[in-house]
Amino acid sequence: MKEVRRKKAKKKNRVGVIIAIVILAILLAVVIFVWSLINGRLSKLNIVHIDKTDLDVNEDLKEEVKDLVTKDEFDDIVTIALFGSDSRDTSDMSSGRADSIIIASLNPKDKSIKLLSIPRDTYVKIPGYGYDKINHSYAYGGEQLVIKTINSNFGLAITEYATVDFVGLANIINAMGGIEMEISKEERDVLNTYLKEIYGLEGKSYSLMTEYGKVVLNGEQAVAHCRNRYVGSDFTRAQRQRDVITATINKASTMPVDKALGIIDVALAQITTNIDVTSYLGKITNIVTNLSEYKNNIISAQVPDTSIGYDKMIDGVYYFAADLDEAKSNFISYIYGDGLSEINAQKEVDN
Repeated sequence: MKEVRRKKAKKKNRVGVIIAIVILAILLAVVIFVWSLINGRLSKLNIVHIDKTDLDVNEDLKEEVKDLVTKDEFDDIVTIALFGSDSRDTSDMSSGRADSIIIASLNPKDKSIKLLSIPRDTYVKIPGYGYDKINHSYAYGGEQLVIKTINSNFGLAITEYATVDFVGLANIINAMGGIEMEISKEERDVLNTYLKEIYGLEGKSYSLMTEYGKVVLNGEQAVAHCRNRYVGSDFTRAQRQRDVITATINKASTMPVDKALGIIDVALAQITTNIDVTSYLGKITNIVTNLSEYKNNIISAQVPDTSIGYDKMIDGVYYFAADLDEAKSNFISYIYGDGLSEINAQKEVDN
């Protein structure tokens, strides 16, 4: 087991990309979508459609969750696949793999946003390709195949996505003027090891970060902080990613209107999606009215987690294998039931 962990730790160029700006777009939809509609900014959004008839959608899902939510509640819940591409080609996010996969669920009834991370090394059956790591499906067939893989392995009915790469995330945070974070000396030292590559993607010169404690991170530094898997564990890295999301939301929510409009122009250019934002105006109204509740009710988990998964080596390659039937049950419980609330309540008790 130690050997497996050692091999994992030595993997190079593995980008733990978060998609904070996409979450931000959901939370602050009134700012991004309504203002975009009013000011004609939606033309900047990169719309790339996929074939929704070929996504292995679970047509029985509404019936399967009838004991958890009513049919109307089921229809109101928005579930979107969020991808962080590790592409080094800033003009083509599809040239890489989806090293961050998050299922985001927005529930108007309980005013919550649930974030369910799927480990990138999860061992699944990719339609047309056999068993492999789930993030490889992005390289094989882009968002179309990743969503199809998620639906077929976990019994979901996802048809919409949003994708951003880590250069895009850095651009967003830079446009905001950076975000305030608390980082340790050890975290700063690891952060510095990633900066040359991140700055180099856009031909920028760089300098090492010297401060630690409560600091303001620029976009490149924030992305580097999210990639840190050496101080702590992968679970610690996930916590760093959530901290960056929170800091981004807090910064954006306090920005004046004129500054926010400038951020929108940058943000929309970084996102690739198939979402028809005009169809969400009703839900946007709900977010606007209850924005503080949504901001204070972001809950997250990993599916599958280590309670049903384990490290597995196949022909010298590491995979995270899991009971996929149990993972499907967890997804349903978390999205349509109280599973995540129970998890977070227990974490508060443990802490």
